[in-house]
Amino acid sequence: MNIDRFEEYLETILYLIRKNQSPAKTKQISEELNVSPPSVTEMIKKLYSSGLVEYTPYQGVELTEKGTDQALRIKRKHQVLETFLVDVLDFDRKEAHKEACELEHAVSDAVLEKIYEFLGCPEYCPDGNPINVDKNNIRLEEKVIPLDEMEEGSSGKVARVTLPRETKERLTSLGILTGEDIEVRRKQKQGCISVIAVGSEIALGKDIAKKIFIAPKSKSL
Repeated sequence: MNIDRFEEYLETILYLIRKNQSPAKTKQISEELNVSPPSVTEMIKKLYSSGLVEYTPYQGVELTEKGTDQALRIKRKHQVLETFLVDVLDFDRKEAHKEACELEHAVSDAVLEKIYEFLGCPEYCPDGNPINVDKNNIRLEEKVIPLDEMEEGSSGKVARVTLPRETKERLTSLGILTGEDIEVRRKQKQGCISVIAVGSEIALGKDIAKKIFIAPKSKSL
């Protein structure tokens, strides 16, 4: 049995369940992992035999309690490693994601917890998603994006700020804090971004903007 492959499938199924707010479709799993539909079907049978998933034809794949525990464990491992790569080794987020995918299967739980403690037990990963997900609420996924990836003219509410306390306090004094509305006024070529918060225009550097996560407002039709 290929444990790495099992873990890869479980993590993907968890991701799709959270994204869909419903069971993961075999076609989606095939597309996410870039494998053929017959290969997905074969693996689903193995996961089912191991008590990790339930499959209902025409509806999709759900994780069992055992499968959920394993999927959350590997997801958390990925997030902690990604955080280490970005915050300590200064990797780009996309590169960190790829590297974490490789490392997550090789790092022991004991080593991972030491890394997590070294990082100061962060609540969120570089993508702004919670590291410690409650398994009873795995479908509750808040849609957030980094401020630096928002388009000019777009707006939303500040969902979280994953910056050091001193920086967060300075931003709070400017009106950039959880729950407040924010609008992107303009983005400059050098990476700076000007935003409107509590009626004032504020210029932020890219390094700060990428750690401010926004729940975007839906565009009106």
